[in-house]
Amino acid sequence: MIPVLSRAQMRAFDKHAIHHCHVPGVVLMENAGRGAADVISAIIGARSAAPSGAAARPAPPHLAAPAKALWPATLASGGGPRAGSVPPPPNGRRDADDARAARVRAFPVRHVPSPGQPATYPLHARVVVVCGAGNNGGDGFVVARHLLARGAEVQVFLAASSEKVTGDSRINHDAYVDLGGALTELPPGAPLAPLEAALAEADLVVDALFGTGLDRPIEGHLADVIGVLNTAICLCIALDVPSGLDADSGAPLGAAVQADETVTFGHLKIGLLTPEGARLAGNVHVVDLGVPDRPILAEVGHVAEVIRKETVGASLRPREASVYKHQAGNVLVVAGSSGKLGAALLTARAAMRAGAGLVTICTWADAAPAMESRVVELMTTSIDPDRIAASLDGALAGRRAVAIGPGLGLDERARAAVDHVVLGWDGLKVVDADALTHFSGRPEALATARGRLILTPHSGELGRLLGRSARAVEEDRFGAVREAVARTGAIVLLKGARTVIALPDGRIFICMAGNPALATAGSGDVLTGLIAALLCSMEPSAAASAGVLIHALAGDVWRAQTGSDRGLLASEIAELVPGLIAALAAGVDPLSGQI
Repeated sequence: MIPVLSRAQMRAFDKHAIHHCHVPGVVLMENAGRGAADVISAIIGARSAAPSGAAARPAPPHLAAPAKALWPATLASGGGPRAGSVPPPPNGRRDADDARAARVRAFPVRHVPSPGQPATYPLHARVVVVCGAGNNGGDGFVVARHLLARGAEVQVFLAASSEKVTGDSRINHDAYVDLGGALTELPPGAPLAPLEAALAEADLVVDALFGTGLDRPIEGHLADVIGVLNTAICLCIALDVPSGLDADSGAPLGAAVQADETVTFGHLKIGLLTPEGARLAGNVHVVDLGVPDRPILAEVGHVAEVIRKETVGASLRPREASVYKHQAGNVLVVAGSSGKLGAALLTARAAMRAGAGLVTICTWADAAPAMESRVVELMTTSIDPDRIAASLDGALAGRRAVAIGPGLGLDERARAAVDHVVLGWDGLKVVDADALTHFSGRPEALATARGRLILTPHSGELGRLLGRSARAVEEDRFGAVREAVARTGAIVLLKGARTVIALPDGRIFICMAGNPALATAGSGDVLTGLIAALLCSMEPSAAASAGVLIHALAGDVWRAQTGSDRGLLASEIAELVPGLIAALAAGVDPLSGQI
């Protein structure tokens, strides 16, 4: 299990470790800061190892290095920008706006439980650490001290007066200063020119202004400090969460740091796992706090879990030698209409590639002839608009699972068909696209459905279902998906970067795989077909998780093969599915090839 914690749970985690397990808070701060320093050292070391004056070989897309930094000759870009290496201009600087426009993020999460001492010392890097007066600033002082001890040239800027720093943070403030560390105070009203000048010469900046405890918008002086960080062209590494990011919703609270890398402490925070949180955090590294997790998590709980390849692979059991097509899975795809046959074809073909033995497309009578001319392995049947219920009942007979919605239409006859299948048939159903739209403003009707439902909306469809805008859904994805489950009683899968799966029992799962190449027409139709096929051999919650992960990994494998984050066709996603199923079932990482 890879647990994900809320702000309150992480606060309770620290409190339990301190008060019940008798781990001093200053020890937790030391472990957090040292772990962050280890990660930063590894990043510096990797960049230092690149050949000087030559373009470095690009890293794999899922582990690509940040694109923003410009390093001196002693720190040539190891891994280079995600879209290829960017050589420094002759004057050693480039326009900040151009640098930011060139950024492309990949957003993987690499769990680093015991990073150790991965770099070769001394570290040849100029590092600026920007601290706040709270505990996040204390973490920053620990990082600064360790990087100073490892040979880096470190300068700390405190966005307050030293008198404001208290408790464990004060201990680490004093330790850094008394060891000879350079510190500049920037209290409210102080000019920010010294910070701007330091950032112009820095190789990287560490954001240690605010951690997970922030619950109010950042304004005034601190917003100005964040503005300076965001215009800097050096690499930006945030501690715990980018300052200004709501650790629960993933929404920015006024000004927010745009980090290239984030080192988070103890456990992933749920706000990092939203599209906006991922955009602001960049690559995320998790470092432990030096305390056993299990007894503390048993007390404080967790809000979500990351879908793991190992878990999905264990659910992909080998077939018996005697299996035949009806046992493999009989799926009905109720989809398509005149001019929208591609959606039905994509859904059905994906179901075949995911292992269904029989797949039948059920579409409108006026579209069926065109459909029949385009299929080979698939079967077709039609919906008689004058006998909708009777024709659908005939098509539904003997099916194990149904996928309904893609391209079906939004007219009254489509609504009648959707209500008949979704509400009346007692089997397993994946409800997507047009079928979801027919329940706009009436989600409670889905709670009356016979059989079990998996809803697969994107933010616009979920917004229509709940009576809010897509933007409102994106601003609180976890709240929206929980509400949808409560009102429908269904498994709800909210698509997008960091797809979320919420179950009626309260559990939430998050997919960390995937990339922007999956933003292509028909991608969601393929996912619907995958899940429908997997429903034939798995419990619904497992089928939803497996379908989401396989779909996302297909995008990652395609990008690893092509080096591109665009141009993927939805039909190509389905073609990668059998190989991904085989790899996951064998315990092989589809991206690294290692067990």
